Amino acid sequence: MDMFHLPPDLERKLIEKEMQIKGEGEMKKISVLFVDIINFHNLFKMHDDKTILAIIDLYFRVLESIVKKYDGIIPWIGGGGLMAVWGLPAMQKSDAYNAVRAAIEMRMEMFHLIPELVRIGSLPLEIGIGIGTGKAISGFVGPSARRDFTLVGSCVNRGDRLKSIASDNRIFIDKTTAGEVKLLSYLLPIQQITKKYGMDDIKAYEVEGIYEFNPEFESVRRHPRFLVAKIIGITRVESKQRKAGLIKSISEGGLGIELHDHKDFILNIGDKTIFDSRQLSLLGRDEVKGVVIRKEEYKSDGIFRLKTWDIGVRMMELSEEVIKRLQRVAVGKEIM
Repeated sequence: MDMFHLPPDLERKLIEKEMQIKGEGEMKKISVLFVDIINFHNLFKMHDDKTILAIIDLYFRVLESIVKKYDGIIPWIGGGGLMAVWGLPAMQKSDAYNAVRAAIEMRMEMFHLIPELVRIGSLPLEIGIGIGTGKAISGFVGPSARRDFTLVGSCVNRGDRLKSIASDNRIFIDKTTAGEVKLLSYLLPIQQITKKYGMDDIKAYEVEGIYEFNPEFESVRRHPRFLVAKIIGITRVESKQRKAGLIKSISEGGLGIELHDHKDFILNIGDKTIFDSRQLSLLGRDEVKGVVIRKEEYKSDGIFRLKTWDIGVRMMELSEEVIKRLQRVAVGKEIM
């Protein structure tokens, strides 16, 4: 008798929707995300077995919670890598958006992990993410004693290959994914990078930011808001001190940033700041001046031992070109 093994998330969804996966295989349109730790072997050089396991356990708990938050399933986890899928058991209009949105949040949570990793004497985790969208065959393979669920398709291969060349917490997506989120995101072509790695057959883009679509706030939101989640340098003008922080979001109203608690570096309401924005093509300039207008303590969900400040900064200089880029999503968000 054949024994079929399904990912728990998929099994739960099948029960909820009263659906079944065909054993002989069927074609599905999916968005698939691959994420992996860069230089995974460095953990083994730095820590004992118990500490490595604790780090990896925390890392996967964080990723799993994000995938579930955006209604994906996890067919596979191994080493420092994870595969997540949207579109099973049935395709949704927002599958590609949810996959990219989850990727942005994964990048954000790598920043939240820093205090916990520093506490145990570890370096921050650097990840690479690849996303592919398209048709794939879903079904079961393996001996009759254990028939495992699998997905086979070009989009799966593209997502995996793009993950393999992403680094520094970057997110690479294929052309099909880009086509589905282009009105909701800011994308940078990466053809030169793919050619460098012998991937001439893949047209791909880097995700810099995506519109934060939230039905709860859409009716009252004054400005389009991009989530970017990139670590950049922040300078406090009065003291000339500089620290790394997370640019969480960008809108016409300003920047949303997060700073871990530093005794020697404190930003308060009214402080003038300069942000090193060379890594943010969306802003189109090397640095941005601003003033702090909001400061609140970030509340974690219990996984992290941290104290992080959520800070709002009004940008003092914002070009018409950048405003137009941000406003572009005002039309695109309607597809959600």
